[in-house]
Parts: sequence; C-alpha cells; structure tokens
Amino acid sequence: MEIFRSAGFDVDIIGQEKPKHCLKRWRKTYTTLGETGLLEEQRGKGSTGRPLGEGLSTAEKLKRAEARIKLLEAGNDLLKKLEKQKMQRKH
Repeated sequence: MEIFRSAGFDVDIIGQEKPKHCLKRWRKTYTTLGETGLLEEQRGKGSTGRPLGEGLSTAEKLKRAEARIKLLEAGNDLLKKLEKQKMQRKH
C-alpha cells in the first residue's frame, strides 16, 4: 500500500486489494524473469489476444467502435470527476 500511496494513488479509490494483487504479480514476474522482467514491458507478450473483428460486417464494426468510444468517454468522465473531488478535498 505504501508504494501506491507514495506514488500519489488514493487507495480508497483504487481499492484495498489492488496493491496486494500488483505485488503478487510483481513477485511472480521477478521469480520467473528476474529484475529485467520488471524493467521491460511485458503486457501482451506471447498473447494471441482476441480476434479483432474478422468476418464482421462494416455496420457491426462501426457499432463496436461506437460502443468502445462511449466506454472510453465514460472512463475519461469518471477520471475527471475523481480528480475534481480530490482537488476539492485538498481545499
């Protein structure tokens, strides 16, 4: 938790379990890949991922893109709201 707090994260917002989950993941990475595993970007390596909409109609691709845009906009709005609340608490 102290790592997250010192980095400026509000543990009440991200949740009490997130730091524990991250520490567990970091320990596993260090055990399997050593220090370089922590220093190099690992997300997506070796992952086949999900198909990127192969075989979908143009209308379905557009519908999915619009839904993704709405999701991202909602996420941005939430972050702005949380930042505003954080600033109000400081004053």
